[in-house]
Amino acid sequence: MNDSSGDAVAREIIGHFVESVADEMIATLVRAAHSPNIKERADCSAGVLDASGQAVALATNGPVHLGSLLALIPALIERFPVETLVPGDAFLVNDPYTGGGSHLNDLTVVAPVFAGELVAFVANIGHHSDVGGRVPGSEAGDSTSIYQDGLRLPPMKLREAGAVREDIVELVQLNSRTPAERLGDLRAQLAACDAGRRRLGELFQRYGRDAVVGSLEELLDHGERRARAAFARLRPGTYEATDFLDEDGISDQPVPLSVRVDVADRDLHLDLSRCGRQLATGKNVPLVGLLATAYYVVKAMVDPSLPTNAGFFRTLRITAPSGSVVNARPPAAVGSRNLTCQILAEALVAALSLANPDRAIAGSGIYHGIILSGVDPRTGAYFVDYDNFAGGSGAGRDADGLDSVHVHLTNTSNLPVEAFEIEYPFVVERYELRPDSGGAGRRRGGRGVRRDLRVLGKDVKLALRSVRQRFPAPGRAGGAPGAPGEVVLYRDGTAKPLGSTFSELPLEQGDVLSIRTPGGGGFGPPGDRGDGDA
Repeated sequence: MNDSSGDAVAREIIGHFVESVADEMIATLVRAAHSPNIKERADCSAGVLDASGQAVALATNGPVHLGSLLALIPALIERFPVETLVPGDAFLVNDPYTGGGSHLNDLTVVAPVFAGELVAFVANIGHHSDVGGRVPGSEAGDSTSIYQDGLRLPPMKLREAGAVREDIVELVQLNSRTPAERLGDLRAQLAACDAGRRRLGELFQRYGRDAVVGSLEELLDHGERRARAAFARLRPGTYEATDFLDEDGISDQPVPLSVRVDVADRDLHLDLSRCGRQLATGKNVPLVGLLATAYYVVKAMVDPSLPTNAGFFRTLRITAPSGSVVNARPPAAVGSRNLTCQILAEALVAALSLANPDRAIAGSGIYHGIILSGVDPRTGAYFVDYDNFAGGSGAGRDADGLDSVHVHLTNTSNLPVEAFEIEYPFVVERYELRPDSGGAGRRRGGRGVRRDLRVLGKDVKLALRSVRQRFPAPGRAGGAPGAPGEVVLYRDGTAKPLGSTFSELPLEQGDVLSIRTPGGGGFGPPGDRGDGDA
């Protein structure tokens, strides 16, 4: 088929094919990865971009990564001009301020795709559980600059004309406390890019360069038209909401995130100018994290069927002053940016629930994230376990919230007990849904989870990043808030509640760590709940 750019059927086929390429890259990465965080929890993303760097198709399993690929290609081309790229090249970057992921743990691998000439790029992001820095896991809410977070890489050539640059691989390994995992995960990311290159090559061979490129351009325009039409169905007006981080990471001062959403005809404006200045801690959000949050919330709250591409993205107007907590400037630390992204998403969801009542939802119980590190006495090897424990989602107008589910920007899995105990020196003594943790309402909030871990390792340290301990998930339309989360340490028969954010808390063999995640808010007055729904 030589020219099908005007053929609607072929265009639709090409569009779905490209989406499947992104999904196939994810499947390859998860199956080939070495670390539990990717192979078990699927903390990764992938996408296809056109030759100019516009996102054509992004896998939606990791929404926090959605914005990370948008600045990638301009930053890459600035260092490596298009005319220098050849088949077999691949590049590595993780700096949030120069085209990388939204924090240093997110290593991005990108490869050019050729069909006689450069026609596209394929890229994937994997969260590496340790990339150096002052604390195990490279992610601390109390870091004061990005230099404390770990190895910082601008776009660098990882593979040159098919030959892997071992010096770059060694650089990553030497800066990590778990070098074998880094090697295995980087190889998996290269394999994922190769799978994407092969599949796109098949597409261009079947339909021809002009047909595919023309179809992709039209798909972006179609995405913009779809988004504008969806905005026109919202209630016109100005809607405001505020939610809170429990603390800033150093002091006990809460951090308010206030948003305003302006809806007018086919236009949508997100005004974040009332969010405060960037923090002296790791809870700042770089621009790519802000964009990911905005795109996710609008897609979820306006029309979940909107295509995840640059056509939809270019419809949004976002106001966020540079140097603010949601649009930080270097050298601000951003290791724990996801907590802020989650609460920002909650505020935007609350505002858009007023603009689109049919999709209104109560507040959700955001995950509790932990990093456990130490020595495994079974092997003598050092380990770093990165895990997030899900809370309950908020109730909707017509449905109860979901129990123990990741919401908004994470969308990953809880690490299975069997995999956790095989990989790390702990025993899970208790794993259950928290009774009555979902907020009461006509529709009940989802329940959080309790997971108790007994420490068997040596020299174990704990880092915690969490929200919704002081400010529980709010109810909506008369519903009650969900139960707050908490983390409790049991030692020698004594229970000690821990705070929301800290790093490197020493644990002893025999300690039991109890993580109890927050529940989701309820929707509607509890008295309206029918007997059959009890």
